[in-house]
Amino acid sequence: MTTPKIETVSIDGYRYYKHPTQRHLKVPSVTSILDMLPAPYLRKWNSKITAESAVQNLDDVVAMASKSKTKAIEWLKGAADRELEKAGTMGDRVHKVLEDLILDPLFEVEEDLIPYVNGFYQFLDRFEPEWLFVEKPIFSTTHLYAGSFDAICKIKNKNYMLDFKTTRSGISSKVAMQLAAYSRADVMFVDGEEVELPEIHAGAALWLRPDKWSFQPLRIDDDIFHTFLSLRRVFEWEKSRSKTAMLAPVANKGLL
Repeated sequence: MTTPKIETVSIDGYRYYKHPTQRHLKVPSVTSILDMLPAPYLRKWNSKITAESAVQNLDDVVAMASKSKTKAIEWLKGAADRELEKAGTMGDRVHKVLEDLILDPLFEVEEDLIPYVNGFYQFLDRFEPEWLFVEKPIFSTTHLYAGSFDAICKIKNKNYMLDFKTTRSGISSKVAMQLAAYSRADVMFVDGEEVELPEIHAGAALWLRPDKWSFQPLRIDDDIFHTFLSLRRVFEWEKSRSKTAMLAPVANKGLL
């Protein structure tokens, strides 16, 4: 994936963007804000991945535990992170090759990415998108967030904010909030220059898997965006305002 032109920093595990000209201005990324959504399914998924890792590598785990139970436990605890890292690496590679193909349709695709790209070609044939912008960072000084969208394209006279997804589980509804936020940014950056976003009429996600693909339209209306802004307030609470909620305690001897 192309590195955004905006400098980013990690604070307490969350990504922040620094405004290129207003250097004092540092805002959370859209995806960090979306992390405020509850994800109860992750607990079951983590347990499943850990159990599968133990069963599939039983002999190795037993051998590891015979030398150090702590090492075996730590290895199993890291199973979910390893799976996420693997999926994330593939997702980044697919995003990058799609960007390369949009800019150069004759770009040579690595063999293991061809199954994903075949779905992309089918999408092109069916929807005939006109690509307007690809992989550009955005910034909202009004609502204090930033990020980087995958593409803006025109399909049947509508400008779509489009997101590419490769997750095995499919498209999450929170992608609608992600695209709603991107489409309402104050500016995007093109070759380092601030540019106003074109009018966005609709949002959608293009889901690409090795054996299937789908084009998923998404609501990105004001109702969806206001829900995102509510999460923005939750993010502010978690990172700073919650620290102001606890006042000085009163000792027992001071109580009436």
